[in-house]
Order: sequence, then structure tokens, then C-alpha cells
Amino acid sequence: MKKISLTFLFTCLAVLLFSQPKLEFKNTYYDFGEIKEENGKVTGRFEFTNVGDSNLILVNVRPGCGCTAADYTKTPIKPNEKGFIDATYDPYNRTPGGFTKNIRVYTNEPQFKNPKNPPHLIYIKGFAIKRPPTIFEITGYPMGHGMLRMKTNSCKFILKNTEFYTDTIKFRNFHTKSIEILDIKYPTFIRELSKSFVKEIQPNEEATIVVQFDASQRNAWGKQSDPITFKTTDSLEPNKVFIFNSDIREDFSYIKPGSNLPAIQLSTSEINFEQLKKGVPFEYEVTIMNNGKGDLIIRNVSSSLNAIQHQLENNVIRPNKKVTLTISFNSNYRVGKHNGSVEIITNDPNMSKAVIRVFGEVLP
Repeated sequence: MKKISLTFLFTCLAVLLFSQPKLEFKNTYYDFGEIKEENGKVTGRFEFTNVGDSNLILVNVRPGCGCTAADYTKTPIKPNEKGFIDATYDPYNRTPGGFTKNIRVYTNEPQFKNPKNPPHLIYIKGFAIKRPPTIFEITGYPMGHGMLRMKTNSCKFILKNTEFYTDTIKFRNFHTKSIEILDIKYPTFIRELSKSFVKEIQPNEEATIVVQFDASQRNAWGKQSDPITFKTTDSLEPNKVFIFNSDIREDFSYIKPGSNLPAIQLSTSEINFEQLKKGVPFEYEVTIMNNGKGDLIIRNVSSSLNAIQHQLENNVIRPNKKVTLTISFNSNYRVGKHNGSVEIITNDPNMSKAVIRVFGEVLP
């Protein structure tokens, strides 16, 4: 009797140890055929079965690009039961023609205990037909959603901290009645030089505002983004914005021959966090050395991704001294490969901008 009981016990344990889920798709491709941009988003469904002998869980379903979105079965799928993944493609403002996009699927199957194993891949494909151009696009005023449109809603430029930048903001009224600009809010370092109207812009009229950006008044370094806001009587879109995207560099013309100059040196120009589990913190210390004869001043430190954070020990480095720049990567809300940078603006005339590349992969 004891022998039978032990045999039964070992059999049960073997079943528990070796039982595992297994995902099997009914189809791995979904072809939308021809889709028209003006008709909006399209969705295709992928069905699958758990052909294993324990519950299957979809751990992560990740579209390969921003133009696809996925909904899927969130609850455990029992053996021999079915689940689904819905893939949505939005053709709006996408390049017309044929497309193929992948979706990566991670589950609780045994192979995914090794993070280097590839995911399941399913694909959507189709042929996008571009919508006819609007009157706003035909006339060259595509920016906005109302009847008062802008030719462009931003500008981008590089200038020295002693210089000015001038640009012209262009509007056109597509309404059958006049539209009034009630208020314009300028930052203190941007001033209006002229405009072609008083307050109202007449039907079908093109109007301009000439503005000037003063880098010395901006008193900042590196990449900056500054808005001008407009309050209008456009009932569809009353509030409008024009963005000044500047990259402010130091004017070193004040330096005299023979001056004691700083010289920046970084302990590294690349940080590879390789493969990082989602939610696991990552931190790296970079040494900034001043090998010159004058004080090295760190004007500004900025990062290209919100997930990349930084903390500087001191922004003034004496000759032959060093400070620590701590760089961290927040993996809580990101999955997949990431490639960003930290930009350091200094008063070193030979290297006023130093860049540290930060890259790696966050695993689900």
C-alpha cells in the first residue's frame, strides 16, 4: 500500500513539474488589404489556443512601432482554451503604400525564463491609400485644427548667446467671416517687431507677425523650447501656439590670446546598461575632469529622454580637479531598446558641448 502511495505521489509531482503552457496561433499574419487614410483606424484579430497543460498568461504584447496598438486577453488562458490579440493600425499621416508591422508577444512559457530568447512574432500588413489633400494643405497652411491656420507652428535655430534670431509667423483665415486675435503672450526675451494687421484677420486674408528672439535675454544654454501663445475667436481652435526651438552656444570672442582656458575630459562618452529588467534601477557615475588652466563651468546638463536623469556634484571645476555626474535610467515605464544621450554645455572653447550616449534594452 505504501509502495502504491509513493508511486502515485511521484507521478503527481512529475505532472506538476513538467506541465507547462504552450501558445499556438491560428494565424500569424493579418492582411488588411487596401485601407484609406480618411476612413481611420483598422483592427485585426489574432486568435490563439493554449495547447499546453497549464495556464497560459500573456506577460507583454508590444507593437513594433507607434502606429500599431494592441489589446489582448488579460486573464489566464486554461489548457485547450482560446485567447486573442487585437492589432490596430492608424494610417493617419503615414507614408502611403505597402506596410508590414510586427507585434512581439511574451508569455509565461518556459523559454522566456531566458530573456535572450526571441518573442513570438505576429504581423499585420496592408496597403495604405493617402487621402486627398485638404484646402489647408493645398494652400500651404496645414498647421492647426480650426479655420485660422498657420503655415508652420515652430522654428528651429542655432545662435550664440550674444545674437538675435528673427522669424515671421504666418496665418491665413479660411473662414467666411473675420477672426480676431484677442491676446498674444510673448516671453520676455521675444519681442514683436511688426504685424500686418491690427486685431482682425479678414476672410481668405494672409497675415504675418515678425518677432525677434534675444539670446542674451534668454540667459540659458543648450537646447531650449519656448512658446508664443495666441488667444483667438476661432471657434474650432481658439488657442494656438508657436514654438521657438533654440540651441544657444557661447560666444567666445571675449577670450584674449594667452588666457588661461579650461579643458573638459570625460571618463566615458558611452554608457551601455545592456539588458535591464523592467523596474530595476540603473545608475552610473561619470567623472568630469578639468585638465585646463582656467575654471571649467558647466553651463547646462540636459537629457534627450525623460527616462534618463542626472545629478551634478558641482558646476564649477577648478584646474586639475574633478566632479561626479551621476546618470540614472528609469526603467519603470519603458520596454525594448533605448538610445538616448546626456548633453553637457561648458565654457571650454574647444569643446563647448560634450555628449554622453546612453543605450541598452529594458526587458519585460
